[in-house]
Amino acid sequence: MTDHPFLFSGLMVRALLDGRKTQTRRLLTPHNTFFDGRPWSKLAKAQEWDWGNASVDNGPSPAGNPGPYLHLPWLAGDADPFEQTVHRIYPKVQPGDRIWVKETHAIVPSTAYRMSTGVEQTVNPADRDGAAVYREGWERSAPSWKPSIFMPRWASRLTLPVMAVKIERLQDISDADATAEGLAGVELDGMDPRGWYRDLWDSINGVGAWAANPWVVAYSFDPLRKNIDEVAR
Repeated sequence: MTDHPFLFSGLMVRALLDGRKTQTRRLLTPHNTFFDGRPWSKLAKAQEWDWGNASVDNGPSPAGNPGPYLHLPWLAGDADPFEQTVHRIYPKVQPGDRIWVKETHAIVPSTAYRMSTGVEQTVNPADRDGAAVYREGWERSAPSWKPSIFMPRWASRLTLPVMAVKIERLQDISDADATAEGLAGVELDGMDPRGWYRDLWDSINGVGAWAANPWVVAYSFDPLRKNIDEVAR
């Protein structure tokens, strides 16, 4: 079991807090995958890979590694030692792992604010005078917010135990999976769930990101409103 920090937008944090979001999709990159079961080397990163002709295998691999993984053919680059080869790209996050949510927050003296209704405060176990508060749900005058990337592990209030992992092209998302991305309770104005998710993806990743139809990893989980160190392994 491994723990992984993930950044989430305010909109998606609210969906997690409401229990509406039970899936998240992330681009398949060297950062969140293994190359043939190991971290990507500089040489492997320098190659040009044939993502258009990649294919999913649900595993296990001949070496016994669990699936799913992506068969990724070499396309061009420094030929030695990759010419005419096909490799296995594995997601780093696997079922049984845990994701802890990084969100926009502030670190304040624990006595500085009275919490508004429904807003949680996490106290740093190493400093009982330090506390974290969260922009999503905050109703009083704003403290100096810190971007989600700076959230320390002790301050996280949401833990996502991973139950399933799959690899697919972005546009292969089903209506049911689009709903699991946080759709429930959202006013669609006649749009179907996939259309809602298309617009959400482009709003986060930039115009044209959906049309590019990249490979993504989809993680399914049951969100817990607890700090990761409060969740039993």
